[in-house]
Amino acid sequence: MAISSIFKKSRPGADRRAMSILVALIIVSILLMLASAGLKISSDESEVTSYDLYGMQAFCAAESGIMHASTKLAGDSSFRGKITGTIEVSLDAAAGDGEGSEYDREMSFYEAEVSAAEESGTGAIQSTGSFMGVKRKLRAEIETISPLRMKKAKELFD
Repeated sequence: MAISSIFKKSRPGADRRAMSILVALIIVSILLMLASAGLKISSDESEVTSYDLYGMQAFCAAESGIMHASTKLAGDSSFRGKITGTIEVSLDAAAGDGEGSEYDREMSFYEAEVSAAEESGTGAIQSTGSFMGVKRKLRAEIETISPLRMKKAKELFD
């Protein structure tokens, strides 16, 4: 008997079993790829949501900077320069990892700069707020310094 005739002979049904295993492996591979794609999309959505939340907090910090600067300017109409501040932010730990503390505390920061011309009595307050590495900038135009009247602050985009 020749060696080639030994390889040509196979057990009955072996081809079907081999094909079934191959199809099963392909289906399992496809399911694993779909599951990993779903997990990746879910992870990306979580990051986007966190970035939006951090952006809103940075925006609020920038607004606080404008309010702080406008209060300082209302009290001292000759004030020009920068004001910095820190705001403690308490995040509900139950929504996070819940490591025993009721709230997780983080800090947001702002820096506001008042620039105004003495002769015209107009100018602007520009404030930058930051939280967890995300920054937002706002600018409010000053219509008159005494009495202090300002336009609504607008967000600046780089």
